[in-house]
Amino acid sequence: MDKNRQPRRRGIRLRRINGILAILTIGISILLLFFAYRTTVRFRTMRTLTFNYIEWQRSAHELQAASDYLTEQVRCFSVTGDVAYLWHYFEEAEVSRRRDKTLDILRPHLSGTAAYEALETAMEESVELMETEYDSMRLVIAAKSYDLTKLPEALRDRELPEKWAILDPDAKMELARTLVFDEVYHGQKEAISFYMQVCLDDLVSTTEALLYTETDNFRILLRLEQLLILVMILLVLAILLLTTVLVIRPLFRTVDRIRAEQPIATDSGSEEFRFLARTYNQIFEANRARREKLVFDAAHDKLTSLYNRSGYDVLMAKTDWSSSALLVLDVDLFKNVNDSFGHEMGDRVLAWVAAVLRDNFRSEDYVCRIGGDEFTVIMQRAKKEYKDLIRQKVASINAILNAPPEGVVPVSISVGVAFGALGSSSEEVFNAADAALYRVKNSGRSSCAFAE
Repeated sequence: MDKNRQPRRRGIRLRRINGILAILTIGISILLLFFAYRTTVRFRTMRTLTFNYIEWQRSAHELQAASDYLTEQVRCFSVTGDVAYLWHYFEEAEVSRRRDKTLDILRPHLSGTAAYEALETAMEESVELMETEYDSMRLVIAAKSYDLTKLPEALRDRELPEKWAILDPDAKMELARTLVFDEVYHGQKEAISFYMQVCLDDLVSTTEALLYTETDNFRILLRLEQLLILVMILLVLAILLLTTVLVIRPLFRTVDRIRAEQPIATDSGSEEFRFLARTYNQIFEANRARREKLVFDAAHDKLTSLYNRSGYDVLMAKTDWSSSALLVLDVDLFKNVNDSFGHEMGDRVLAWVAAVLRDNFRSEDYVCRIGGDEFTVIMQRAKKEYKDLIRQKVASINAILNAPPEGVVPVSISVGVAFGALGSSSEEVFNAADAALYRVKNSGRSSCAFAE
């Protein structure tokens, strides 16, 4: 293992982040729903308390109004003697019965409370007060000599005390008025009002306490909802930030690098994105190596790895012949090698010749195999003053080829050389070098000649 190799940095896994964010989102959503439900319940409770308070207060006032109405009717009757007031009184007391109905309404809600006890006491005081009112009305009936059979049943069987019965009509009327206007009667009315006020005060204090409690709870729930909404907003912002950092920004960079045909950076984005980037880079490198190989194979000879004919044509077209030279050469008597030793030996010889040529020319020179045993060398920056150097190089190459490694037969090469000039074409240079090569072959081979 390479100790200098830096460990691969792992990114944040989107699956883990998504899981955490999903759990947080679901949890916060459940809490929001729960608190929203509790807030609704608290609001309904507050509304119910408010409506109940209004109803209770109205009912309490209704009881007070009913009591005051009875007082008003009995007083009017005691003053005027008009039977209509008497019937109004009993219409309220026995038919409308607002006091009794009020107690029936309040009993389920307030039974056992101080407010209800005060209300019952007020009702009891009102009932006791009715006895005095009955006496007053009975005195008026006696004073006016009304027919009892035509009056309410509650008054028919009511007998006056002996001391009242012997009074004259005016005295009876005076006594009737006194009974409902004196201090005793007024005190009883004050007692009823007092207990009614106690009831109302208790209702107010009790309802206020409950409303304060519910309001506090309502306020707490609202604050919790606001906090959760804030957390949800922060969570959404975190999701946007993570998405931008881990996905969107690396994706934009990746698109730019893909368009530029470059590898993708693997040190940014989520772990999943980095995995894709590494995989893409592996495919990218494999494709690039495959393309390079295809390009190399298209321009190089498979046997010798030298430039092939296609590569040679490209090199010839782009060469500046004003400062270059072309060597055209072939292997002497190569047909005899194939005929005597077989094509496998011929291939080994060609590979050996190619290796020697490559080793004895500069890296800036282009060595090509243009077919069979034919080779060319395009020498860059080569002047005519290099003739002696080229002769020595050819002689050295032939010396090496005459002492081959085991398994390869000795051979030699013949070389024709042409120096380019300003305005020379590739075809002209090749024809000149090829003509020089023929002269070498015709004069004994294993040497070189220069175009004239």
